[in-house]
Amino acid sequence: MPALAPSPEIRAEAAAWLARLHAEDRDSADEAAFRAWLAASPAHAAAFEAVDRMWSDVGGLNDFRIARRAQRPETRTASRRALLVGVGLLAVTGGSALFWRSASAKVYQTDVGEQKHVALDDGSQLFLDAQTRISVSFSETARTVDMQYGRANFRVVPDLKRPFIVEAAEHRIVATRCNFDVRCEDGKVQVVLIHGEADVKPASTSSGQSDRLLRAGDRLVASNEVQKLDKPDLTHVLAWQTGYEVFDKEDLAQAVEEMNRYSTAKLAVDPSVAGLKVSGVYRVGDNGAFARSLAKLLPIAVRQAGDTLVLTGDSDP
Repeated sequence: MPALAPSPEIRAEAAAWLARLHAEDRDSADEAAFRAWLAASPAHAAAFEAVDRMWSDVGGLNDFRIARRAQRPETRTASRRALLVGVGLLAVTGGSALFWRSASAKVYQTDVGEQKHVALDDGSQLFLDAQTRISVSFSETARTVDMQYGRANFRVVPDLKRPFIVEAAEHRIVATRCNFDVRCEDGKVQVVLIHGEADVKPASTSSGQSDRLLRAGDRLVASNEVQKLDKPDLTHVLAWQTGYEVFDKEDLAQAVEEMNRYSTAKLAVDPSVAGLKVSGVYRVGDNGAFARSLAKLLPIAVRQAGDTLVLTGDSDP
């Protein structure tokens, strides 16, 4: 059965929200209230999308007047103000659409030691690593993932009308049909192309960086105005997908930081040994086993300090 069209009352509410979201004094409380209003009923989201499109046509004002007449008399003054603001929004409708998509985006998040498979509505498959947070929003023209932090693998199905876009660390990865990893941390993005092709573009045209076309086997690491392109051993950089980490002369401090992503039993490193180099393949999730293994390979000792295992020099008291 087709969904019923939103009532005039709900469309009026949606129009008022459209105006409020563009008000100069809009604050976080307004945005939270709008999200709550959207979540209260599927009809609210449908009405807001319809009203948002309405402002792109001058003829849409007639629909607003119809909705306004359906309101109670005491609310018409507020609606009149909304209408006056709305008339001024004809040239900036896109902003409300962007905010609406953000508010209605699906959020996926993993905690320490947690990995998660996600199937998107278009058939694309995501695999989220530990300590990752993304939001996904689809429109008629694009499929967009905002990666706030973490690492994920993307297996993208083709859609000629809607490119697949991952936004991370001030960069945009634009793909059609491919398989790639993205890692985002500390203002830096790392993209590994496993299959297919993808464009990596700086979010700002004034960044000084050029667009990069990545092909299978390429890895791009970018931050600020610095880019580094190479072809790593994919069995190493993709080991996280199978529950392992591969270190190749990695600083002990960095290796410990990586292993701590997967275990609530934390490791700490004494500064005196933080620069020791670690190499090898290690299963994630068991920091105790990792520490004991390192103690056999490096001149370090493992000491218990409360709930934390501390890696120190083996001659330390």
